[in-house]
Amino acid sequence: MPIYEYECRSCGHQFEFLLLPSTVPVCPSCNGNDLERTISLFAVSSDQTRQQALSDGRKRAQRVRRDKAHAEAEYERDHQH
Repeated sequence: MPIYEYECRSCGHQFEFLLLPSTVPVCPSCNGNDLERTISLFAVSSDQTRQQALSDGRKRAQRVRRDKAHAEAEYERDHQH
């Protein structure tokens, strides 16, 4: 059973999906099915792919930090006495 990487055209979420004969991939973020199969970076190793993977990881970490700060600010705003 192959594992494919997809990017959702609707929300931009990137994910891996184990494609079984009886399954259809859907985005775990928005449940959309407008998907683009992408090239798996682990299959290709070069300085460029390593830099791209590092850059993508930094972007994801930055989004997580931003979302966490936003959630904390909302919590504080909603729960102040």
